[in-house]
Amino acid sequence: MTLFTIGYEGLDERQFMAHLSHHGVDLVADVRKLPVSRKKGFSKTALGEMLKKRKISYLNFQVLGAPKNIREELYRSGDYQRFFLRYRDSIADKQNDLKAILNLIHSGQNVTLLCFERDPQKCHRKVVAEEIKKIDGNGLKVNHIIPI
Repeated sequence: MTLFTIGYEGLDERQFMAHLSHHGVDLVADVRKLPVSRKKGFSKTALGEMLKKRKISYLNFQVLGAPKNIREELYRSGDYQRFFLRYRDSIADKQNDLKAILNLIHSGQNVTLLCFERDPQKCHRKVVAEEIKKIDGNGLKVNHIIPI
């Protein structure tokens, strides 16, 4: 089983959908704290409608988004190591949401975690994926879709 992640930074709707189709994604789990976007088509409602037209499910896991104070500290400091440590602590009580995503994967769906940031090494979705993999404990693979 594989958990995918993707950031839509730099992609238009067509390119984004092509990546999802290429990887056989059935469900997009949006892990943005604020599921809005200045980029056309990527706010919660528009994104859900775009995905629905292509038979891809959409679920919002806003509670797994990075809290504002942690994001603001990252913007000031640029310290990703501290950001990821603080973020990991902030989701310690969100086990039910992490397990819900894992259950979707176990049900046979190809799930991708969604956020804006193109580089998973600079995005909290990397930590979400790591935590889900830990809960699984059974060889779950994580595939970060990195658009070229």
